[in-house]
Amino acid sequence: MIDRRIAKLREKMDEFKCDAVVIFSTLNNADIRYFTGGNVEGVLVVDREEANLLVSSLYYQTALDEVKDNVVLSKDLDDVVDFLKKRGIKRVGLDFIRSSHKQIKAFEDFEIVDFTNQTLILRMIKERDEINQIKRAAFIARNAFIKVYPYLKPGITEKEFADELTYQMRKHGAEKEAFETIVASGPNAVYPHHVPTDKRIEDGEFVVIDFGASIDGYNSDMTFTFLMGEKTDEKKKLFNAVFYAQLYSTEMIAPGRTKASEVYNRAKKELAKFDLDKYFIHGLGHGVGLEVHEFPYLVPTNDIVLQPNMVFTIEPGIYIPGQLGIRLEHMVLVKDMDTEVIAFTPFMEAM
Repeated sequence: MIDRRIAKLREKMDEFKCDAVVIFSTLNNADIRYFTGGNVEGVLVVDREEANLLVSSLYYQTALDEVKDNVVLSKDLDDVVDFLKKRGIKRVGLDFIRSSHKQIKAFEDFEIVDFTNQTLILRMIKERDEINQIKRAAFIARNAFIKVYPYLKPGITEKEFADELTYQMRKHGAEKEAFETIVASGPNAVYPHHVPTDKRIEDGEFVVIDFGASIDGYNSDMTFTFLMGEKTDEKKKLFNAVFYAQLYSTEMIAPGRTKASEVYNRAKKELAKFDLDKYFIHGLGHGVGLEVHEFPYLVPTNDIVLQPNMVFTIEPGIYIPGQLGIRLEHMVLVKDMDTEVIAFTPFMEAM
């Protein structure tokens, strides 16, 4: 168990007047990994006195190896409930979004407290070792891209380039992709989450490349857009609009003062100067850490103030139906006095 993080969780428990918090494994085990240090499926039970990880026999040895202490053998949800009752727990905090209906119903004998998103709020402020891991993941991805950049020419297929980039990330130290690599060219780039196909990249097309690496549970996420062949004035204008939206929204961040919504609005305002804001169809950014998408989200409805040691993306984009898409994404670390672009790479073509 990571005691300093468990202590912060107990402060949240005090705030919500919980006797215990029950945290279930999710797809990538982010919360379990954050509080225990182990990447193992189980149920984390934190009360006033102890933090215990309840696991099935299938994961018991792994839990002993990775978590080491306070590992309890458990067969099913009934065992978790019995464990809480034996400890005299009355009020149980549950995350309603990250718990299934079956899991929540199992605790109907307790007073259930809505603890939704509270672990994500704690994970939003990164510790120094977390920042270092995110930077490692970012440098791995960047170095892999530098290796494959010479292959980005008309004639290569989206899938061929994506596969080579994925291979190079593994070769440079990634345990896996942070997410499935996106390579989208021409009209395919209007889809923000396009899956690479056998379409060949052609002259005159914008190519959007969105990728990231994962190592020791931490992730990176970056996007470059390139224009193949002749750079017409109209296409330069489109690219520059997105570039300036990213540049000015990043530069305006004042640690401890700027709201997430203000950064989003700054990017949209820049796109509006080019009459392109109507093609900006998603949020400006999201936190990155144990999950590729986590708090904070840079959207118009989020008035959270950006604080030192937050890590998130800045990724404005435009998507003109039937024609093209352009997206630029880098990761930003908020520091005490300014911001740092993580693993900055000058892959912005001179326009």
